[in-house]
Amino acid sequence: MKKLIDIVCAEKTYGFLIGGLLISIPLPYAFSSIALIVLIAAAFTSSFFHKKTFRRSYWLPVALFGIMLLSLIWTYDVGKSLRGIERQLPFLLLPMAFWLMPKLSTKTFHKSLYLFSVGMAVLAVLSLVFSGVLFLSGRPKGVFFYHSLVQHFDLNAIYISVMTSLSLLYLLFYEKRSKWNVLLILLLAGFLLLLSSKNLIIITVLAALVGYAITRKIRLKRVLFLGAIGAVLITLFFYSPLKRRWDVEFSTNAVEALTCEGFNNIYPWTGTSFRIFQARVFYELFEEYPVFFTGFGINAAQDLIAEKQNEYFVYCGFNTYNFHNQYVQTFAELGVFGFLFLVLMLAALFRSYWLNKELMPLFLFLVMASVFLTETYIWRQRGMIHFLTVYCLIIHLFPAFKKNPETT
Repeated sequence: MKKLIDIVCAEKTYGFLIGGLLISIPLPYAFSSIALIVLIAAAFTSSFFHKKTFRRSYWLPVALFGIMLLSLIWTYDVGKSLRGIERQLPFLLLPMAFWLMPKLSTKTFHKSLYLFSVGMAVLAVLSLVFSGVLFLSGRPKGVFFYHSLVQHFDLNAIYISVMTSLSLLYLLFYEKRSKWNVLLILLLAGFLLLLSSKNLIIITVLAALVGYAITRKIRLKRVLFLGAIGAVLITLFFYSPLKRRWDVEFSTNAVEALTCEGFNNIYPWTGTSFRIFQARVFYELFEEYPVFFTGFGINAAQDLIAEKQNEYFVYCGFNTYNFHNQYVQTFAELGVFGFLFLVLMLAALFRSYWLNKELMPLFLFLVMASVFLTETYIWRQRGMIHFLTVYCLIIHLFPAFKKNPETT
């Protein structure tokens, strides 16, 4: 019994458990669910044998979950809201787990994120191998790009791009330049480009430039290293479907998406134009329904979105699409207060950077603030567990408030 207590109270245990949870995210959903249960069980068991450190910023995801629960009172679809609350339980469980677990040091931070970075590199290699097999069997070179690159694992290229971006930034700014780590950096940089998310590629480059400007460690060796990576990425860009996708996005007619009174099945939607149209749907729904303060209820807006799309004769296959914008989706489902707590979580990350001068909170802030514009990242299991795990780990080690009460 004493040996078991020593294990669940040991800091190195949580480095492996948190890293294992992160690595499980790209795997089938059951793996991340099991990893989360194991982490919670270990943290709960350990809580009887040490002081617990509570961070004020843990309240933000918990409060957001509380609003989800309250939305059952006014939801437009009770059944769907109940399913939504079940799916969003990590907003409560992960902050609770980090509160209950022993106090961690930066060793756990480095071990967890490094394990995850290696895991992402393994995923990159496997994706390239599977795509290579398909290419050699006669499939076009498109199997190496965007969703096709990770379709073998039933993954979304945008979500994997977020994880790859943060892993790459971690390796660039926190790990030594060994040959092995340089190989990981090059592999993840190439993987990110092949995944072809314009938003994530741009924000990763900007975050890296901001990081180097802050650290002021721009030496000749580092400039040459970054230049080599940049040259490879630019070359890949001009010979990849990403360039064609980029050209298509620049042809977007934003005015038409906002003003056209009728579309059809062959209307040439782009990712940008459709998101602009969805913002129009959001505005019109809020004009028609008095839900500014409450929203429609967690997970209860989709039928209304589909109904509004049908009014404009939008291709019926889009009826299953939500707003593809975390800010808008949160506002639509949970009202202004849900939106406020979402923004406050991002603000807590920036404040954590500001007080502790650690780059990882800033990187998470920049990447998430950007991806929230195009995806409902934390409304999906993989994105939710990824964001909340890294968020809670950062807040645990680099609090957004200097004075945090310790409770027993």
